[in-house]
Amino acid sequence: MAATTLNPNGPIDLDAGFHQRPSEDACSQPEPRKPPVLFGNDKKIEDTRYLTPCYLDMPIEELRRRYWQDGVLWVKGLLDPVMINEFRAKYLSMVNEGTEMLKPGTDPVEGIFSGEDWRNYLLPGAVRVAAGLPDEGPFVENAIRSHHCQEYLDFKDKVGRRIEPFVGKMLQFSEPWCLPRSLLRCAVPGGETTPVHYDQIFLRAGPPTSITAWVPIGDVEVEGGGLIYLDRAHEIGVNYEQDFSKRNADLSDEERISAFNRNMEKGGWLDKNASRFGEQWSRGWQVGEYEAGDVVFHTPYTIHAGAKNQSPSGRIRVSTDLRFVDKSKTYDERWTIMAYSEHDPNVARKSARRK
Repeated sequence: MAATTLNPNGPIDLDAGFHQRPSEDACSQPEPRKPPVLFGNDKKIEDTRYLTPCYLDMPIEELRRRYWQDGVLWVKGLLDPVMINEFRAKYLSMVNEGTEMLKPGTDPVEGIFSGEDWRNYLLPGAVRVAAGLPDEGPFVENAIRSHHCQEYLDFKDKVGRRIEPFVGKMLQFSEPWCLPRSLLRCAVPGGETTPVHYDQIFLRAGPPTSITAWVPIGDVEVEGGGLIYLDRAHEIGVNYEQDFSKRNADLSDEERISAFNRNMEKGGWLDKNASRFGEQWSRGWQVGEYEAGDVVFHTPYTIHAGAKNQSPSGRIRVSTDLRFVDKSKTYDERWTIMAYSEHDPNVARKSARRK
C-alpha cells in the first residue's frame, strides 16, 4: 500500500462518517449504568468502566488532545459497516473450513461458536505455545492463510486508505502509511485471551511514533472479548520500556529489540492476568460496546489486553490490528514484511518455540 500524502494543517477530507452521534457533546459521558462485567485469563476484573466514544465531526484538536491525554481514542463510524461485515462473513467461512468452529446452520456473519473445545481455536504463536498446545493443525493453518488471502489484502487496503488521512491529520504525519505487517485475530467464547502488554515492545527497532488502529470486524458486545485499556496507563508503559532498555543495554542489537529476549516475559507480555495487573497499579480497565465501523486508536505505550469472550449470544470476536507511521521518518522496518510469511522476523511462534 502506498503512503497517503497530505497537508498536516489542512482538512481531514473525510465525510461525517458512518455513525450519527447523539445530540450530546461529541465526547459526552454515557448515561450512568452498571460497570461492565469483564474477565481476564485469571478471574473477574473488579474495577471496570466504559470508554468514552468520540466522533468524526468534533475538532481534530480535541481528538488529538484526548488521544495523548488518555492514550486511547475510540472513534465511532470511521469505516463502512457493510464492508466490515462482508469481510467478517468471508473470514469466518475461511477459518471454519475443516475446524467446526461455527455452529452448524448459522450465518457466518453472525459468527456463532459451535461450543467445541476452545483450545482448538487459539491463535498461532506465543499464546498457543504457552498453553502447551501444538502450533499446528487445521485452524492454525487457516489462521495463517487468512493473513495472505486476497480478500484480506483488499480489505486491509481499503481500511488503511480510509484511516491514513485521519491519523495523518491527528498526529501531523506528512506521509501517513499503513504498515504491511498486520494481525488478523478471532476469539471464541470461553477461550484464553491476549495478555497485558503495550505495542512498543514489538516495535523496538523504531522510535515510539507509530499508532495502532484496532478494528473490530463486526459488533463486539461489552462481554464479547474486545480490547480493554488500563486507565491512564500511557506513562506506565513509558516507565516499563525505560526499565527494559536499561536491562537490555548489554544485549546484542538483535536481542535488544526483540520482544522475546531473556529479560522479557514469555510472549513479550507484562502479565498474563489483567485483573492482577490492574490491582497492582490500582487502575481500572476500560472497554467499549464496539460496533462494525468503529476504530480504536492507541499509543505505542498504552497498556491493554483482551477481555475473555463471555458473549451471551456465543458470538466470536473478530478484529485486525493495523499500525501506522509517518513514512517520511524512521520506523521499525520489520513491519514491512507480512505476518507469518517466510521472511517475517517478528513471528512470536518462532521465538516461543525456542523457550
